[in-house]
Amino acid sequence: MDPYASAKDELKKLVSSPTVGSGANEDTTRLQLIDALLFNCLGWHTQDATTEDHHNGSYVDYIVGKPAAQFIVEAKREGMPFTLPAGITGRHAVSVPTLMEDKSTADAIRQVLGYCQERGVPIGIISNGHQMAAFFASRQDGVAPLKGEALVFSSLQEMHDDFNMLWGHLSKPAVSTKNLQRYLIGRKNQALAPEKLANSIPHYPGFRKRTELETDLKMLGQLFIQDLEQEEQISDDFVRDCYCASGALSQYSMLSREVLRARYASVASAVTGGTEKAATKKGVNPKLTADMVTAALSRRPIILLGDVGVGKSMFLRHLIRVDAKDVLKNSLILYVNFLREPVFVDDLPMYITERMSDQLESHHGIDVHDRTFVKPVYNKEINKFKRTIFGDESDPDEYKRQERLMLAGHLSKEFEHLRRSLEHIRATSGRSPLVILDNIDQRPPEFQESIFETAHSIADSWPGTVFVAIRPSTFFQSRSRGTLAAYQTRMFTIEPARTDQVIIKRLEYARAKVVESGAAGVFPENLSIDDADLVAYLDALIKAFKYDDELKSLIDNMSAGNTRDALMFLFTFIGSGYVSTQRVLDIATAGRVYNVPMHEFIRAIVFGDYDYFSPEASAVCNIFDITTNDGREHFLLPNILAHSQRVAESAGSEGLVSAASIYSFGQSAGFSQEQIGAQLDRAVKNNLLVFSASMDEGSYRPTSVGSYLHRKLARSFSYVDAMIVDTPIVDPSVRRNVRDVHSIKDRLQRAKHFQACLDKQWEIFDPPRDGIPFRWDEVSVELAADIEAVEFKADAATQKRNESATNFWTT
Repeated sequence: MDPYASAKDELKKLVSSPTVGSGANEDTTRLQLIDALLFNCLGWHTQDATTEDHHNGSYVDYIVGKPAAQFIVEAKREGMPFTLPAGITGRHAVSVPTLMEDKSTADAIRQVLGYCQERGVPIGIISNGHQMAAFFASRQDGVAPLKGEALVFSSLQEMHDDFNMLWGHLSKPAVSTKNLQRYLIGRKNQALAPEKLANSIPHYPGFRKRTELETDLKMLGQLFIQDLEQEEQISDDFVRDCYCASGALSQYSMLSREVLRARYASVASAVTGGTEKAATKKGVNPKLTADMVTAALSRRPIILLGDVGVGKSMFLRHLIRVDAKDVLKNSLILYVNFLREPVFVDDLPMYITERMSDQLESHHGIDVHDRTFVKPVYNKEINKFKRTIFGDESDPDEYKRQERLMLAGHLSKEFEHLRRSLEHIRATSGRSPLVILDNIDQRPPEFQESIFETAHSIADSWPGTVFVAIRPSTFFQSRSRGTLAAYQTRMFTIEPARTDQVIIKRLEYARAKVVESGAAGVFPENLSIDDADLVAYLDALIKAFKYDDELKSLIDNMSAGNTRDALMFLFTFIGSGYVSTQRVLDIATAGRVYNVPMHEFIRAIVFGDYDYFSPEASAVCNIFDITTNDGREHFLLPNILAHSQRVAESAGSEGLVSAASIYSFGQSAGFSQEQIGAQLDRAVKNNLLVFSASMDEGSYRPTSVGSYLHRKLARSFSYVDAMIVDTPIVDPSVRRNVRDVHSIKDRLQRAKHFQACLDKQWEIFDPPRDGIPFRWDEVSVELAADIEAVEFKADAATQKRNESATNFWTT
């Protein structure tokens, strides 16, 4: 039986299934209905889908399509039907505003819309297993997603009766040919890009082999360098020595200071009374430490606002252990890190109560369920109980039984019992709690809403102070949903520290620990590297990050202020198969410190653990990749990035660029909406642009990652050499000359062919001199100069090796 007939037969079975109409919950709906629709009736395979995907703090039910995601499905429980207006049944093209007249449908559409736009996925689908609506959620082409049309099926029976429509638009073959796009938007099919060189390489992307020395170094790097602040228990000296306060705006960023400032300026303008910086180069803001006292009196939490990876957790640790140590010496620190907590929590207040009760016992020696503790807490209730008919002590056993029942009733209300316990502790010892709810932005929006509500409940009714750490996007989402808008909160921003200083402090801390372990005789044995060699290696890195401005610029821009990413880049370099560790140690043995070449760091970051560049695994994006058989598209993404930066840096933009502006720019240069949309999706997915819903049709904020790629790396042989295997070449005559090669001489020649190919496509593009901010003709000149410089060094190295070999045989 052919796939179409087989799929239709499976749908027929599903229509008559006893599970249909059972009012199943969301998990059962997914398992019994939506799984069957996707994998039995629409030709998708389980390996094509990712479930419960986590990204930027949100979890989605299904992401379908690999390697590029095609659509996201948001599953609702079967008992929550999408109420459709009269007359819709049998009509498949329905306007999204019509669907959103039903509140539950509108909520589901907005939810999947957010998921799609965060991840750059074009199609959003909502389904409760027997109803389905599919719409374009990430188009931003001048028509707002919520004003477009959707493909709707009102029942499983309708899907079966119109199976040709269902299969023809949502099956795996149909999605690959963009049938739904043509049906809803009227887009003509465009020829796909040619296959990439990577597709013809056996065992691509391969794994880069490491020497024993490099393997051991990688292991030690994980031990001494990796992001230790994520560990549950870290020492006070680590917090003290490795903490970097927020300083001046980066001097290495390729974005203007106005764009960097705009990130938090927009938050300040949305908060009554504005915001304060949590710390400066001089230390913690005195207003923050003052608020730690007054917050308990004002019964409101303190919000710490900062982007992912800027160091909110490290700031809190430093605040508690160093900056405010004296202020907090009598405080009970109760810390819940939602980065490490279980994914699913049914009763959030109860869960937080249990975690804090556990910490009171394990960290402070206070068991709130110990009978010797409980009785003083409820002394008032016990005295009142004695005056009741059950308080007759003439029968001691019966009295004790009734008293236990009374106290058990109080203890059963865990949240209230912990509040009473903390009040008792404060009254008897003067110690108040400092409650910290950290990394809540790693969770889905609905979960964050619950945490906000719980935090406000704790701040309102418990003694002490409550901290909640979130990021700006979470703040804006919550204000739009009304949770934060309903409360007057005190807000402090945590801005990024200089990444070079963070790395230097971390390296110097690691060096001190290596020296300490060597002196104590506890350095790991049976390794190919000893403590002296590791110190020499760390010295080379410390020197590089102190004095090499190019390296500082690379790390600072590619991490975009995310210190966690910056440290990961450092860890990627240590023990990399693209760095000759032995040469570093040989130079150290000779009494010198190795100068880390930029190309080694670039290649380590671009390739990671692989032999070839892999877009799915690399932290670096290929800005030359194309989606159609149109060679001009090689220059589309760089121009989108350059245009966005130009507009964002203009007066009055607040660092944002409207989607309409980008589409207008791309279309004026002769590109289709489909091409522009695809490249925008790639830009968001790879953090070259950040999508914002602050404007009706959406807007984008440029990042230093995108700026560095189009302004710096695109001119580098090391980058272009890596991207060649991942870039489709539309000219067959050039394609024959672009092969899988390995020697530096062959790679240089291949890069010249690739450059000539782009030169030819630029001539075909022939854009006007004005209005095109990224000009390949100018970039090509710089790339040619870099290729020539690499070629000169390669020839010099070859000559030196030949001379050494000649001297060896003639000596």
